[in-house]
Amino acid sequence: MKAIKSLMKIMMIVMVSSLIFSCSDGEDGAIGPQGEQGAPGADGQDGADGAPGTANVMYSSWIPVDYLVDGAQTTNLMGLEVFNASELNPETDVVLVYGQRTTASPNEGIYQLPYLFSSQNEYYTYGLFDTTGGTGLQIRVNTTDGGTNLFTFFQNYRYVIIPGGIAKTSVDYATMSYEEIIALFKIPE
Repeated sequence: MKAIKSLMKIMMIVMVSSLIFSCSDGEDGAIGPQGEQGAPGADGQDGADGAPGTANVMYSSWIPVDYLVDGAQTTNLMGLEVFNASELNPETDVVLVYGQRTTASPNEGIYQLPYLFSSQNEYYTYGLFDTTGGTGLQIRVNTTDGGTNLFTFFQNYRYVIIPGGIAKTSVDYATMSYEEIIALFKIPE
C-alpha cells in the first residue's frame, strides 16, 4: 500500500509539473501595418560663430612693484608668480608682461615689456626660470649705463599667458597693443 501511495505521489508531481511547463500565454498576434510618416519639422537657423575662446587664457590683476632690494641699484628683480606644469608650458605658451604707470590716464601708461626707458638709462624686462614647484616669472630691471637707479617708472605689473593651443595661429600676440589683447581675450581691467 505504501508503494501505491508513493507511486501516486510521483504521478501527481509529474502531472502538475507537465501542466506548469506546458502552459503558454497564447500565440503572438500578427504585426499591424506601418503608420503614415509624420510631417517633417522646420529646420532651425544656424547660430552665429562665437568669439575666440578665453577659457584657458590666464592673467593677473595689477601687481604693485615690490623689488627684492630697496634703494638705488644697478639691477633689481621682483617675482610675479610660480606656475606648475599644468598652468604654463614655457615651450609652447605665449607670455606677455605689461608695466603700468599710474601717473598717466587709463591705458596710456601701459607698456609691454621689454621696455627701454632711455632718458633714465633703465631697461625693464621679464624672465622665466625653473624653480621648486614649477616655472617662475619675474621682472628684471637694470641700468644701461652702469649707474644706480630706483626704477620707479612703473608702479604695477601684469601678465597674460596664452596657452599654446590658442596661440597656434598666424596672429603675433607680441605685436598687439595692450588694448587689443584685453579686448580679444575679454580680460577685465
